[in-house]
Amino acid sequence: MIGSDSTFRDEWLEGAARAFFVTAYADYVEEANSTDNDLTHDERMARLALPRAKAKQDWMNVAPTTPPNAYALAGELWAKLEHENKCNVYQLAALATLADGNKEDIDADSFGHYLAMQAMGHGVSWFDDHEKFDLKVPHIECSMCSFSDGAYNP
Repeated sequence: MIGSDSTFRDEWLEGAARAFFVTAYADYVEEANSTDNDLTHDERMARLALPRAKAKQDWMNVAPTTPPNAYALAGELWAKLEHENKCNVYQLAALATLADGNKEDIDADSFGHYLAMQAMGHGVSWFDDHEKFDLKVPHIECSMCSFSDGAYNP
């Protein structure tokens, strides 16, 4: 049972924080491929030198370590979910488990990841692979500007 397990919270925050950061990191790196920006030659070359996902690679496995401010965004999402839904995230996870008809608890990391993606409006949702239940997902603004350039350099 999920209850108010700190392990669940830690894993949920890890999943959400990683989703926020890796999405921004991929945008930051891929911007170097575009000429429709204000990057100088040196900035473009520095970004082109950063680790990037190649064919069949996952950005989650390529991006640098998740910085602390990504965890702050995840914490903001946690609080907004509780406010919007008038219950705690543990109760939302229990509802998700119930909706899926599972006897085992949902994966906290995955739940955090997909709610963060949904909060950013990326068209990816928890409900893509899970049964629907009453859930309000607030918008969280996260872009490559949410992190300092130093966060993107491994």
